[in-house]
Amino acid sequence: MNKTQRQIIKKSTLLSLTVLAITNPVEAQETTIKNQQQPLIVAQNNSKTTITGIQINPRESGIEITIETDDGTRPVPLIMNESEQVIIDFVDTTLNINGDNQFQVNDISLDISNITLSTLDDNTVRIVVTGTQQTPFGEIVPSPDNLVLSLTTGQRNTAQNIFNQDDITITITGTRTARRLLDSANSITIIDSQQIERQLIQNIQDLVRYEPGVSVGRASNRFGNQDFNIRGIDGNRVLLQVDGIRVPDNFVGRGRDYFNLETTKRVEIIKGPASALYGSDAIGGVVSFITKDPQDYLDVFGNSFYTSGQIGYDSRDESISLTGVLAGEDEDGKLQFSTVFGFGSGSEFKTRGDAIANPQDTGDLSLTAKLVYNFNDHSSLKFTGEFLDEEVETNLLDEVGRTPFNLRPPNLVFFDRQLSEATDTRKRNRFSLDYNSTNPSPSWLDAINAKIYYQDAFIREQKISSGIQQSLGMGPPRFAPVTRDEINEFSQEVFGGEIQLQSDFQTARASHRLVYGLELFNTSTSRPRDNTLIFGDGTTSKFVIGEEFPNKTFPDTDTLRIGAYIQDEIEMGKWSIIPGLRWDYFSLNANEDDDFRRINVDNFEVENRNDSAFSPKIGVVYKATPELSLYGQYARGFRSPPYDDANIGFTNFAFQYAVLPNGDLSPETSDSFEIGVRGSYPQVDFSLAGFYNNYNNFIDNVALGDRPSDGFRQFQAQNIDSAEIYGVEARAEYFFNPTRQDGFSLVSSLAWTEGNNNSDGNSVPLNSIDPFQAVVGLRYRAPEDRWGSELVGTFVGAKTNADGDDLFLPNGYFLLDLIGYYNFSKNTSLNVGLFNLFDQKYFVWSDVRGTTVDNANLERFAPPGFNAGINFRLRF
Repeated sequence: MNKTQRQIIKKSTLLSLTVLAITNPVEAQETTIKNQQQPLIVAQNNSKTTITGIQINPRESGIEITIETDDGTRPVPLIMNESEQVIIDFVDTTLNINGDNQFQVNDISLDISNITLSTLDDNTVRIVVTGTQQTPFGEIVPSPDNLVLSLTTGQRNTAQNIFNQDDITITITGTRTARRLLDSANSITIIDSQQIERQLIQNIQDLVRYEPGVSVGRASNRFGNQDFNIRGIDGNRVLLQVDGIRVPDNFVGRGRDYFNLETTKRVEIIKGPASALYGSDAIGGVVSFITKDPQDYLDVFGNSFYTSGQIGYDSRDESISLTGVLAGEDEDGKLQFSTVFGFGSGSEFKTRGDAIANPQDTGDLSLTAKLVYNFNDHSSLKFTGEFLDEEVETNLLDEVGRTPFNLRPPNLVFFDRQLSEATDTRKRNRFSLDYNSTNPSPSWLDAINAKIYYQDAFIREQKISSGIQQSLGMGPPRFAPVTRDEINEFSQEVFGGEIQLQSDFQTARASHRLVYGLELFNTSTSRPRDNTLIFGDGTTSKFVIGEEFPNKTFPDTDTLRIGAYIQDEIEMGKWSIIPGLRWDYFSLNANEDDDFRRINVDNFEVENRNDSAFSPKIGVVYKATPELSLYGQYARGFRSPPYDDANIGFTNFAFQYAVLPNGDLSPETSDSFEIGVRGSYPQVDFSLAGFYNNYNNFIDNVALGDRPSDGFRQFQAQNIDSAEIYGVEARAEYFFNPTRQDGFSLVSSLAWTEGNNNSDGNSVPLNSIDPFQAVVGLRYRAPEDRWGSELVGTFVGAKTNADGDDLFLPNGYFLLDLIGYYNFSKNTSLNVGLFNLFDQKYFVWSDVRGTTVDNANLERFAPPGFNAGINFRLRF
């Protein structure tokens, strides 16, 4: 089949002249740049030049235009396409041809109807070349003297690299369009499938192992990896999505690790609020997982069939993983498919601490299938089915011992657990249908993406504990054997759709890429709970720890969200201005039933509610040179009140407290400011960013005091005043070989963040802020990429301040890792990683946050000491 054309810029190593090619419009994918009406600035003039002459010479496949100047310098063009014209602007240039400031020639050739040369303003000269049927194709021809432009019609492939890299780094998530990372107006991290494989990334915590400013906490005792923390904001305030579809919520520490990284093509992390494009839940940032399509597998060898198998081992949890891939297409490439099957099994994460980790047996299955029909080179329909199923069995050693059942006098009841075992199941299923189309001819509509999807996620936790019930207080003490069977579930079903349009156009000296769309989805959330006490004589009770079961923590809730957004990428010479605006509407509808009424014994009123909000942003990029850009951005963040804060309502008689619903919660908001600089030179890449975020109306649980009628403590989710987070991030990589094809390179990155809760006129530290972190490394890549290795050091500073005098604050630590790969052939590869080479004992703040110094389970939070991982891949 005809593969999608790739248009990539390259700096020639033979000539000190940069080549720029503009072809007919082609489809833009994640790693390509679409040149239609999107100017690509290769260089800029530093002083004003005057054009004094123009020569037009016919050629067999078109014409050549020679530009003559007064001082012999060659002006650098800014080339863009519009309709059947190619427009060439020269910045810092004037026109004077025999005293005239305009020039026109008609009927040049069969393919080119006319050429005009005119003064656009005091500093800009424009050449317009009009084709008769097709848009002309222009490129600079190497010449020792004047600037020479070659103009032809029809499509042409130009595949050349900047600094001999395979691809320019492109981000999709930052603007919802393909855009060079160098020209982006905010901080974005991109982790591709090659990094995932070579760094032996097994889970979302590994994914950000070497990414300062981003972390993932881990609940070591039972539930594993939790959620992303970006610049001190975490949980459901960070939007996670797979192929543009939101991942289910993290409810009371059950985590959101719903991913199969073997199917992941790339992960893009937006640091800071992104509500102007993604709405609620993106107040802290976005983590976007983009999965591989059939074409990605077929492109490995350029064949119509692909298959691979991989086996991996990780000593941290003694896990073995197996992955198989099958992909193919029909003879003309219209119908494509891919299937990825994964299986894994393992045990508990080992600990370097002085306690025994809770023993676990883990198992997971995953299946991702895609079917793509290509109507032509410009439009396709894709069906995706994704299925993930994980089961973990845990022997809860940390829960063995006495725990209270009832502390309400005069009856004091305790449960002396002697054995506690849990079986936890996590599932996520997704079905989606995507239509993508790009317009090969200039039009008001250049691209359209539409999708509909259904996703359901389900978590089931069952814990069976056996021991002795101790009844004290009234009468003589009583001791009776009892078994407690606990079942908690959490489910979310999402059905939705989205349409996104793109229009490229030109106004005066500016080119525009307008992206606009509409998103609508409904989320149904439920939290059923059940408890049963089974006594030695076979009798049972559904009244456990002051609650009657079955019940629901909050009523089943439907959350309807509608979002409309628009963004314009405006290019004007060295400047890029990117304004955006989104309007969001949300509606919470609670469905009370007997299970909820069973726990809401005080009949707290649960209210339905709806609201809306606007989220603006504006970003500015100044391209000082082709290699250096400065940027700044303001972004407004927004998060609607969640169901579990607005609608929760229950009373616990055993522990004498009540949680009240709050139908008057306001949306959380944030104002984010960021400035930075990026550079990409033959031997060095670097970036430096500073940010300040101000958050208002954060929702938190607040103690309201004792209830006058019975002394029960009362709690309610309320909006607190404000919080601020600010910091600095930097990264750099130096290449000893300017071609970057092989040899050594030095890498480094760091993040320093501070945050304060400014509620009630006080300023106390935000406990969600991670300590200072820096990563340094030395990489080597052998010629032809036969093998490579990387020595990586990670330094984490001590946590010195937190809100709470009795909290455990971990010391700083240094870790050293050694990872490497060897490609036996194009078909086989081996990756090996040795981690924590010095066998350090340390604690990670995101793991132990909120843990007190006297916590009996503290030692279980120490991550593994020295550990190793390996994977082997065979592909055909």
